[in-house]
Amino acid sequence: MKTEKTYWFGAKRMGVGFGPRTWQGWAATGVYAILMFVVPQIVGQSGERTTRVACMTVLTIGFLVVFIWKLDTSKR
Repeated sequence: MKTEKTYWFGAKRMGVGFGPRTWQGWAATGVYAILMFVVPQIVGQSGERTTRVACMTVLTIGFLVVFIWKLDTSKR
């Protein structure tokens, strides 16, 4: 039995770029946005600037990994 791969992100219908297509894609984008706001606030209270930048970099790389993994690149 062949399982169909589900894509969370796909090409925009109008304009250029990619965007969320399912609730999972919207949830991943929302969680990323919230963490990008909250984590620097928490780390900023006791950490240095380099620590905040490192945390934001790790969050961005993690989101990009999920984004590319769940991206539909097929032409429709």
